[in-house]
Amino acid sequence: MRTRTRDFPGADRETNERLTLDVARDEEAIIHEILELRRTNPMSLEAIGFLLGADPSQVSRYLNGTSSVTLTNYLRIARALGYRCRIVLEMADIGPRNTPPLDLRIASHKVINARRSPTS
Repeated sequence: MRTRTRDFPGADRETNERLTLDVARDEEAIIHEILELRRTNPMSLEAIGFLLGADPSQVSRYLNGTSSVTLTNYLRIARALGYRCRIVLEMADIGPRNTPPLDLRIASHKVINARRSPTS
């Protein structure tokens, strides 16, 4: 999926890989649920594309996971199928083998101006 190219540049390599994989799995779950909605409530890609103002082939790429998609477009596809989407945010797993959760607080630091003022 294209999501895996979106990384977390502020994290170390191992954490970056873990978080990127988690995001990819979440996106796969969204796509899976939308595909299930299409199976139970058949609607052509042309009809969905018409409602979204997109080409049917673009909608297909969204649902195949081969094109970068915003969360808004997933919500719009679900709405076109007659469903509302509710997002539930859950506490993320701590990580492999007792790894503490990420501390995402930014420590205070002194900013040094790189430009030097001219000396008199």
